[in-house]
Amino acid sequence: MTLAEPTTRSDSKIRRRSQIDVLVLDAHYRQALAAVRALGRAGIAVGAVACQSEASWAPALKSRWCRFAATVPDFGHKGDGYVDAVLRLLDEHPVRLILPSHDGAIQALRTRRAEVECRTYLPLASEAALDIAASKTRTLALAETLGIAVPRSAVVHDEADVRAALKELGCPAVIKPINSWGDSKGFGMRIGADAVVSVDNALRELEKIHSAGLEAVIQELLTGRRDAVSIFRASGRIWARFAQTSYREFPPLGGASVLCESIPPLPDLIEPAEKLVLAADLDGCSMVEFRRNRAGRPVLMEVNARMPGSAALAISAGVNFPDLLYSWAVGKPLQEVTSYRVGRRLRWLSGDVWNLKCVREGRGRPDTPSMTRAVATFFWDFIRRPSQLDGVDTGDMVPALYELQHGVIGPVLGRARRSVAPGERQITRGDK
Repeated sequence: MTLAEPTTRSDSKIRRRSQIDVLVLDAHYRQALAAVRALGRAGIAVGAVACQSEASWAPALKSRWCRFAATVPDFGHKGDGYVDAVLRLLDEHPVRLILPSHDGAIQALRTRRAEVECRTYLPLASEAALDIAASKTRTLALAETLGIAVPRSAVVHDEADVRAALKELGCPAVIKPINSWGDSKGFGMRIGADAVVSVDNALRELEKIHSAGLEAVIQELLTGRRDAVSIFRASGRIWARFAQTSYREFPPLGGASVLCESIPPLPDLIEPAEKLVLAADLDGCSMVEFRRNRAGRPVLMEVNARMPGSAALAISAGVNFPDLLYSWAVGKPLQEVTSYRVGRRLRWLSGDVWNLKCVREGRGRPDTPSMTRAVATFFWDFIRRPSQLDGVDTGDMVPALYELQHGVIGPVLGRARRSVAPGERQITRGDK
């Protein structure tokens, strides 16, 4: 078997049909599991695909609703190998909809979009719209023309630019890539936002971004509440919107939400989010993210042109984005979602544990609370207001167990073994 050849799993636990309706990619992501469950419960035959490095534990592959499972090469190592394998799967197992869950997979598929769309429906916006969403500078420039609040920003290329930007914006500030995924060196290296407190600190981060083949921007640091609006748009019309707030993220500055809650569709969030999605012509599912400033006004951060990682929260609140995407793909009449349940909370336990690790390692950083406060909040949230645990379903527990083993138990036990056998660790390193 060559690297580009997909592998499929067939065992007695997977019920096969001659026709799979939907193939969900990136099976180790939370939104992939949420989509497999939502579609499966609706009676839609759904399969899942994982990259080789994650296939042993990918939760969506372990779900009882997954009727077909396959493994393909990692898109991070060789985008063409990943797309070749996906195309071969589509030839061997025709589906009505293919559903990517991650930015890197979307970027890889975009390079050969026509080949994918000859075989199935790819629920993405136009290339022009995706170009806007993928670029933070283009997104913010469009938002400014629409009167939407954006952070003060400066594109930086070298030390002189960094010094000028920090002089204007002050420290601490935030440095981030203009595009989170590059194509010059594959699609696997994702560089997120980071807080910087000095010129030297910023230059180190700039070098990291440049080494990934990306350009950088420095922005003012906003530490207010992180709110977001997920929107589904098709045929020039918005059919659903869902607002949420995030209490913690991993990593702490602008990472994936690990504790979030559904909130009312506040006009100061919904209006700019809808205005931006319509102006960018963003069909499909997208999430518009904001940070509130000191005055409480939401300031646009970015747009992700895909289902959010916290898709399970929207689904439990009554906004079923996977079902909307499927209806759009197969031409079923779309029904507008006019309301949802407010006050639903979702907690990603593994991510919350890793958030604590980030807090411990990032003590003193401007985007990080004290360790005492973080630990107290972590445990108090179990008592004060219990949340639905992301991935946990009493009727489909195997995915949660695999995710917990991979994300928490395995790393903790591995760290414990290394701490009690320092001599063995040194020998191992020497052998390498």
